[in-house]
Amino acid sequence: MRLFLYTVLVCLPGWLLGQEYGYTHYDGKDGLPSATVYCIAQDRDGFMWFGTETGLSRFDGTHFRNFTTEDGLPDNEIIQLFADSKGRVWFTPWRKTVCYYYKGVIHTSENDSLLKKLRISDNIYRFTEDNEGNILMQERSILHIVQSNGKVSSIFTIGNKPLGYISTIARRNAGGFWVAVDNNVYIFQENRFALWKTLDYTLYHFGNMAIRGETLAWRRNFDTISLLSMPDKKVQQFRFKYGKESYFLAVLDDRYLGVNFRFGAFVYDRENLDSVRQYLPDLVVSNMMKDSEGSLWFTTFGKGVYRLNAAGVLNVPNPVNRPDDFLPEKMASKDWNISKFSWDVFRQFAPGGTLAGRPAFVWYCSTPRLNIIEWSDSLVIIGTGGSLFKVKPPFARNSNIIKVVYNLSIKEMRRHKNMLLVATDKNVLEIEPKTLNIVDTIWPQRATCLFSNNDTIYIGTLAGLYRITPDKQVQYLGEKIKALQGRIAAVREDANHIVWVATSGLGLIGLRNDGLVHQITRQNGLASNFTRTLFYDNGKLWVGTDKGLCKVSVLQPGYHIDKYSMSDGLASDIINSVYEAGKKVFVGTPEGITFFEEDKIGSQSQCVMRFVDIAVAGTTYYPTDAPFSIPHNKNSIQFNYVGISFKSGGDIRYRYRLLGLDSNWKETRETFLSYPALPSGDYELQLQAINKFDVRSQLLTARFTIDQLLYERTWFRILLGVLFLAVTGVVVLLIIRRIRKREQEKTAMSKRISELEQLSRKAQMNPHFIFNSLNSIQQYVMDTDVAGANKFISGFSRLIRQTLDFSSKPEISLEEELDYLSNYLEIERTRLENTFSWSVIIEEGVEPSDHYLPPMILQPFVENSVRHGLRFRRDKNGLVTIIVKRENNHLVCIVEDNGVGRKAAMQYKSVSPINYQSKGLSLTADRITMFNQEHEQKITMRIDDLENDEQAPLGTRVTISFPVF
Repeated sequence: MRLFLYTVLVCLPGWLLGQEYGYTHYDGKDGLPSATVYCIAQDRDGFMWFGTETGLSRFDGTHFRNFTTEDGLPDNEIIQLFADSKGRVWFTPWRKTVCYYYKGVIHTSENDSLLKKLRISDNIYRFTEDNEGNILMQERSILHIVQSNGKVSSIFTIGNKPLGYISTIARRNAGGFWVAVDNNVYIFQENRFALWKTLDYTLYHFGNMAIRGETLAWRRNFDTISLLSMPDKKVQQFRFKYGKESYFLAVLDDRYLGVNFRFGAFVYDRENLDSVRQYLPDLVVSNMMKDSEGSLWFTTFGKGVYRLNAAGVLNVPNPVNRPDDFLPEKMASKDWNISKFSWDVFRQFAPGGTLAGRPAFVWYCSTPRLNIIEWSDSLVIIGTGGSLFKVKPPFARNSNIIKVVYNLSIKEMRRHKNMLLVATDKNVLEIEPKTLNIVDTIWPQRATCLFSNNDTIYIGTLAGLYRITPDKQVQYLGEKIKALQGRIAAVREDANHIVWVATSGLGLIGLRNDGLVHQITRQNGLASNFTRTLFYDNGKLWVGTDKGLCKVSVLQPGYHIDKYSMSDGLASDIINSVYEAGKKVFVGTPEGITFFEEDKIGSQSQCVMRFVDIAVAGTTYYPTDAPFSIPHNKNSIQFNYVGISFKSGGDIRYRYRLLGLDSNWKETRETFLSYPALPSGDYELQLQAINKFDVRSQLLTARFTIDQLLYERTWFRILLGVLFLAVTGVVVLLIIRRIRKREQEKTAMSKRISELEQLSRKAQMNPHFIFNSLNSIQQYVMDTDVAGANKFISGFSRLIRQTLDFSSKPEISLEEELDYLSNYLEIERTRLENTFSWSVIIEEGVEPSDHYLPPMILQPFVENSVRHGLRFRRDKNGLVTIIVKRENNHLVCIVEDNGVGRKAAMQYKSVSPINYQSKGLSLTADRITMFNQEHEQKITMRIDDLENDEQAPLGTRVTISFPVF
């Protein structure tokens, strides 16, 4: 038993009895400037051009761009078009002149030096181009040639004879041109004519002959059209039944020939001359051509432009007072056909498509929804919007109706084991098919669809999908899968036992057991998320949506999707039902029935990406003329582009990224990108178009630079850096100078403090010496030695004056220091009653007056020698020796005595302590330390204890080394 279900929706009154091809129609509502179109051409970039009675129009598949006299046309009525290999679009207005469009500019004889050279005396009927880029133009009896080097010339004669009637010109593949003059065909090359062939041709007219590639077509007489294969000169002929009509020939390619006239267009196949197709039979077709995708375009008088979506797609539109005595296609199973012509009548047709006993079968119903199950060879069950009945074929009026059940608004019927399941607007019923008796109500509420795999029953409702298991357990699948909580449109199962559910808004859901296998939505390539119907056959799941038909290869990895829409020839994009029988697919829409062979639809497609223009700060440029470097104050840029794929019907998406701003790819369906405020930098815009067949265009790129602001420029930054460094250097220098000045002030202050400290220390030493001297004077007085006292006081006063004088000086000469020491030693020797002697030894070459040292720095050591070294000698042979010599860069002063030595002196002091504490040595050590802190060259001091071989003390030697500045 075989199941056949066919449903005609409420919007479809019935199947029409005629059949039509599917077209995409363009007229004023789409942007075409006029419904009267004379000519058509496709340029190098893929744009379609139309010459109309109110202007020139360019079409990119999405938008029309129209040109009129306001844009530079000499006249709005354009009667001829031609696109050359350089990207120029040549056209002829109805004014005996020639123009061309190139890079956004319309060139005329008013603004183009090349066109000024042309002398046109009549309208141009044709253009053509040879292999070298030379353009040949055809008047009635004059030729004009524009050579690729810019040279322009006109041709009036062949040999010595004037040119006759020129029927056509064309490019010759081997080089040069074909030129048909009267009944002769010439090769025109290098300004020479060579006769190629004489034809049986007398109906001279530019519409009666056409050449393209290697094919020549001409109207031999009123009833015969001849086709000549130029390589082998083989001629084919066929009759044209509208022989007395005027028409225009168009060689579409080496296989197909087109004939345009007031009853549409005929297309002949050279490989099968008996196979002829008529297009637009009710319209006056002025021209036709085949584009780069292989689609046929037709221009008409008064009805705009038509594009044939697919030659293998036929539509049966809604009936409008059409005769109903034939059915063009067998569209049902076996040898019978069901067609519904009106809201309340459907009929059976014989296999040949004619009515059997007219009317063969009539049934009245209130809604046009029709469900049919061919239960067996002898039983057909039919469900409508108001009843359920079974019929025994063959149909013979109503006599074969076996039983009718009324008041059932049937949504869907399915076979379940040996029973019939019927989904209605109130419930789901289980019905015995032979008697149509209701056995059970398996679902008590409204159902939208129904499916059974003879094991499990799936019921679609407005609130989601339910499943009834073999043990009659009802499960709500919307609890686990949120996508199954809304309206369910259809349910089908594939060979892998995946149950596919069509939803209203969430796409296609695939289930297996209790889990979600896959969800296919618009993001995955589905035409729309609002699905309406499903049909499964042999690995193909046909999905009807509100935006076209989809074929999902559910058994293949990735679930590849093919999409079909009105641009492919469907009567409408709203798909209400679909059925496949063999290779033929039947699609029900509100506008009629479409049927096609799936391997002959949408097989050839291309996608070309082009910039339309580029706007920089409000100024529009042709893409190749746009500035590469853009000033920063004009950093607002907009790219207008388009993906050209006429078969896609505008269903094109674009992926793009702007390197320099963002490296991630983004996707859009808009045909422009706007960047209102780009920062400075180098950019590269990358664009790619993807048509509805997932064919990708070439990658289109545009490189440009936004100029840097003054402060962003390298030289300015370098200058700014130099200035910054200079200013920083000056500031640092000022700071250093200030710091140095402060340091100098601080150093001067420290030096002054040091000097004051030294003066203070010298002041501490002087009272000590004065005290000792006063003791000596006192001793003289007590001894009544007046002369000795006077002599002592005289020496003492001189020493005091020197002390006061030297204490205020930072340094004194060595000569002054030695004089001071001599005076001091003399006083001490007198005071100690000549118990010692002294001597000063100056090395030869040392000039005491040339060397300076801190004042009175040697005095404490001399004093120590006298007071602690010589004092404790038991004889009067004490000796103090002062030696001065030069060693390299130092002045060495040695104070040496032959006293008892430091150890013995310490012992004597412990036995007979002195009643005052001498601070001379410690103060001198402090003075040396402070001097060394202030100077890089240091004063060094060393004290040596002199001993003999038996280590008996021989005295003390103090060596002080002064740097020589």
